[in-house]
Amino acid sequence: MHYEYKGWTLAVLVAVDQFGNAVGGGNPDSTISARVGYFSANPEKTNRYWRMLESVIDFSFYPIDGKNHCYNAAQADKHGRYERGTDITQFVLSMIIFIICPLIAIVLWPLSPIFRS
Repeated sequence: MHYEYKGWTLAVLVAVDQFGNAVGGGNPDSTISARVGYFSANPEKTNRYWRMLESVIDFSFYPIDGKNHCYNAAQADKHGRYERGTDITQFVLSMIIFIICPLIAIVLWPLSPIFRS
């Protein structure tokens, strides 16, 4: 039963992440982290905007994933189709990240000793 609950919880969290990515102008089959990691890692497509988003997300998830959360997410979804979105949807994506990631960091950073043991 515990495994089923954990699997369900992870599935719901990924679905919420994909929803946020779709609202922010991305492909609804990709997560925010994978999209940001993809655009940050591709020199012909990257700029300071994507790197800034990557640093915020990577910092927030560092306690559970260590360095390069976004890059690793993009690598795990190598066959994903990533969309930049318009200036307006990129602004929405930024707001999602700047509001949600600090909340995630507030929860995860105090628990980091648990994740590292």
